Amino acid sequence: MNIAIVYSLPSRRALASRFAAADEDTKVSAVVIGKELISKGIDVTLIPVSEDSINDITHIRADCIFNLIEWSGLDTPFAIQAFQALEHLHIPLTGPSASAFESVANKVDMKIQLRNAGLLTPNWQLFESGNEYVDPVLAYPVIVKPLYEHCSIGLTYEAIVDDPKNLLSVVMYQLAQYNQPVFAEEFIIGREFQVTVLDRPDGLAVLPPAEILFGEKGTRAFLTYASRWIVNHPEYKTSHVALAKLTPALLNNLQKVSSNAFHILDFADYSRLDIRTRGEEVYILEANPNPGLEDDPAYGMSVSFHAAGMTFADFLWEIVTSCLGRHGKV
Repeated sequence: MNIAIVYSLPSRRALASRFAAADEDTKVSAVVIGKELISKGIDVTLIPVSEDSINDITHIRADCIFNLIEWSGLDTPFAIQAFQALEHLHIPLTGPSASAFESVANKVDMKIQLRNAGLLTPNWQLFESGNEYVDPVLAYPVIVKPLYEHCSIGLTYEAIVDDPKNLLSVVMYQLAQYNQPVFAEEFIIGREFQVTVLDRPDGLAVLPPAEILFGEKGTRAFLTYASRWIVNHPEYKTSHVALAKLTPALLNNLQKVSSNAFHILDFADYSRLDIRTRGEEVYILEANPNPGLEDDPAYGMSVSFHAAGMTFADFLWEIVTSCLGRHGKV
């Protein structure tokens, strides 16, 4: 079997920004994933894709394609174009369809889908111009986020607003900074989890959840961009990841909510959900249909698949097996 690992290269826009680190790790992940799959006896071809070479996707020949296209934010149109080109090959393709990926690229659209299905997500208000009337029922504190960004881009301590009188100034700053709509989301003070869902032949499996443990308290206890990506920044060591210690009731709630979200958002093969809890209430912050993959004890997904008794190669092979099964190739 030959598997083509297709991965995105940082766009010119990303390289010119101060957030390039969030895109530059994809190549490293692709190389490591290739080595892990080779250990399973698979022939692997690495295929980098730039914003200028998306049309070259039509030349790919393989038994399966492992999709590591991770463009997001203002580069999301490149990702959707690449997803669509990959689908036109009619080769088994890991992860979500182009339409499922697009439906959650806009975070408010994602939240609306979840809310309409009866799942909890923090209350929010969308701002496109900064001239909007501030909703008086929005509960504070809130965190202001760019609508399309991922990887914690835009998340700083300055994005937290405790007083509605200060909200529009933060909104206006982010509108100018990120050139896209932003939304203010109720900040859930509580525990934070990364929950991995894996699609297996006998149904969805929710792996043992990982918890983000913070050295800070209250509204400073969240993953900023600096805490995730800037190694020499003081915020980088303000959190760590561990296997979550859960009551049976909370574990059941996390499993149920994560499985339901997977189905509602039409995900495939695997996903990662970023979740906050307040007491026994489970709030979905973000649902990631094509999350980054790595074997790193600082990453919740790695903590989870190891806790489930899998090596990284085992976990990757589960994704491939799910993909092949969906396409009738197993």
